[in-house]
Amino acid sequence: MMDDVSLLKTCLTVTGGFEENTMNYDAVAGNFDGQGISVGVLQWNAGQGTLQTLLQNIAAKNSGGWTWVQSFFKSDIHAFAMMNGPDAVEFAKDHYIMNGSTGVAPAAVACWKNLLGQPDSIAVQQDMAIKGPLSRAKAFVLQYTPSFVDRVRPYAFFFDLVNQDGGMSKKVNGAWATIPAVAPSGATSWSAALALASQKDSLCYSEWAPILNNGDPLSKYLMHYAWQRAQWVNPLYVWDTVSRRGTIACRVGRVHATPINLTQTLD
Repeated sequence: MMDDVSLLKTCLTVTGGFEENTMNYDAVAGNFDGQGISVGVLQWNAGQGTLQTLLQNIAAKNSGGWTWVQSFFKSDIHAFAMMNGPDAVEFAKDHYIMNGSTGVAPAAVACWKNLLGQPDSIAVQQDMAIKGPLSRAKAFVLQYTPSFVDRVRPYAFFFDLVNQDGGMSKKVNGAWATIPAVAPSGATSWSAALALASQKDSLCYSEWAPILNNGDPLSKYLMHYAWQRAQWVNPLYVWDTVSRRGTIACRVGRVHATPINLTQTLD
């Protein structure tokens, strides 16, 4: 089995492949989602306070502390890192976002990329990703696919699910619901996912059908959970969710009509 850093790299490669490879350690995105500014490999943002935590951890990691972090910026980055979400969003809009736009000003992009690309910044991002979404993915593998803990594919599947959908529980009609874990023999919902593929994308169906119908147990297992989790998304996006997660399950497929082949990345 891979070490955590190598496993994280693989998971980021898979999820980043669906995001046009934007999952870079020095990635910077603007206020398109109302979160002020989002940066780094997992798009930590000001609105939710995760960016402030990232900055605090970077300052703690480097021997130069806040003096070193401040050297990359003209704005008061320490003050920004201590703000709550709403205040940090306004600070980001005032200091980093272009007037009349949601995009980040070029000068601000350069500042952020310079900081985020530093070895200590990358190390902190890796540590946060390993202790956060990768740790949750590992827990889900143990809970939902315990007979496949020695395979990389389930970790990539649940890592993507955690980052995109949050997890295997959701508040439904005012009460928390959790997708039940099943034994491989009870993973039957893969057939519903395959039926949807036949309706939505015949080329994707033609790639999935031989794998699922010929009985690859891990593909069926993960496709079952892909279908189950997709029942909680907006009905308009069920196929988007199934095609993405199903492509990880089968290691091949099509997402938004784009062919994706993960056979060289996942076992």
